[in-house]
Amino acid sequence: MIKASLDRLAQVEAIDIQWKSYELRPLNAPPLPPVQEEDYKQRIAAAWPRTRQTAQVNFGVEMIYHRWGVKSRLAHEGAKFAEEKGLGEAYHAAMYKAHFIEDRDFGDLEILADIAEEVGLDRAEFVAAIENHTYAAEVDQDVAQAQAYGIQGVPATVIEGKYMVSGAQPFEALVDIVRQVKEHEAKQTP
Repeated sequence: MIKASLDRLAQVEAIDIQWKSYELRPLNAPPLPPVQEEDYKQRIAAAWPRTRQTAQVNFGVEMIYHRWGVKSRLAHEGAKFAEEKGLGEAYHAAMYKAHFIEDRDFGDLEILADIAEEVGLDRAEFVAAIENHTYAAEVDQDVAQAQAYGIQGVPATVIEGKYMVSGAQPFEALVDIVRQVKEHEAKQTP
């Protein structure tokens, strides 16, 4: 959802969009205790109608209630591969569609390879990069940077390396925020 707002924002403001990795459920994290997990699932389910409506109204996206607990680590490593090959934007768009609209399990390497191939990446090279964890250090660096910013959820947008905006903001809100940041930064620069 945030992608639609950022794409529109890039058409009216001079911005440089850099996608960064963040794992909501890290690959090696211990599972939540059953009571805590059930409580979390119930809170997500309760918020779902509002989330879905916001996606429809603000972003024109018809979302489905997606699978629970998908591990995103491999998808993030795949994103780094796609970015290096010049297909990062296409890969990100395909991943959003796969997750939020089609409910495909992007924790599954075969599904990731299908998506990579769909956007024009070489399947064998993609699989080799994932299996060899070629981009693991880059993903680790992104996650560490997110932790340093205090990010605890997604989406999160960091502007000028120091202003964080939490949540999927509509285009109009992002325009206002970016312009306020630019004005503030201009006043700070002698």
